[in-house]
Amino acid sequence: MLPRGVTFKMSSAVQVWNPDDWELFALSLLQGRHGPLHVQKIPAEHKGDYGIDYYCTKESVAYQCYAVEEPIDIATRAERQKKKITIDLGKLLKNHAEVAKMFHEVPIRHWVLIAPLHDSKEVNLHCAKKTKDLRGAGCVALDAEIEVMIQDPSAFPGDAVAMGMSALSKVTLSIPTPSQSELATWVAGSSNLLANATQKLKKRANPDELDAVVGEAVKSFLTGNALLDALRSGSPDLHEKVMSAIRSRARRLQFAGPQRGGSAGEILHAELDALISAMQAAAPSLSAENAEQIAYGSICEWIMRCPLDFPNAQ
Repeated sequence: MLPRGVTFKMSSAVQVWNPDDWELFALSLLQGRHGPLHVQKIPAEHKGDYGIDYYCTKESVAYQCYAVEEPIDIATRAERQKKKITIDLGKLLKNHAEVAKMFHEVPIRHWVLIAPLHDSKEVNLHCAKKTKDLRGAGCVALDAEIEVMIQDPSAFPGDAVAMGMSALSKVTLSIPTPSQSELATWVAGSSNLLANATQKLKKRANPDELDAVVGEAVKSFLTGNALLDALRSGSPDLHEKVMSAIRSRARRLQFAGPQRGGSAGEILHAELDALISAMQAAAPSLSAENAEQIAYGSICEWIMRCPLDFPNAQ
């Protein structure tokens, strides 16, 4: 949370997918779009997948799933998506006779790459080029007006995306480290919070380390909040479970205060361990890395706003 009147937004978190999880998630989205009885899978284990993972004969549409390894920059992501489109359309053309049988000799009208993130117009231009190539191929398995497309979860209803996310066994988000401009924007509008953190962390850090420790606390705070924002929009059920654990620990801290007799470092260790354990118990599908990042952010917010202080530390 930011002080009233301050607007701040960090770079978006990116879901980290392994290929199997992405295929299962995409299947959930496609079943929501076409109906469970209208989506079929082509197993790749036996003689390849023909450049198609799922298809719907009712709508004459073929889908290929692809998730790049994140985090990655936009240009590299686009190049890998373009390469994937080229390779799999080559498979489709090579195996057009078998593909036509699966579609009951009805020409395919759309071929769609389903990706976790589509953020470059260069991929759209590549899809347009491949559309022209397919239309000129004169292949009976393809409609004369076939369209090559790329879609990400934003092309599907929000409740369908949330339902698919809630069914995942593990959710891992990658968030960029706050940039210097993002840090400067936050510091400019949060002098009171920064002063609180500095005053309290004097009890934790030596004078020559204080600025660095406070800076890391700010980065952790912003990263944790960015992850919570991403969970709120992409996986509301998981977000609520995480927030419930955070609120529960905060209430206990407000009521009972931090443990007595410990140094500032010992108190921080105890609160971090307790909050991470509470989140993992409430939301076991959240990755351990994300649970730790959110815990760091929440602890830093407690330091900035209260209720966390180090009463016995000098």
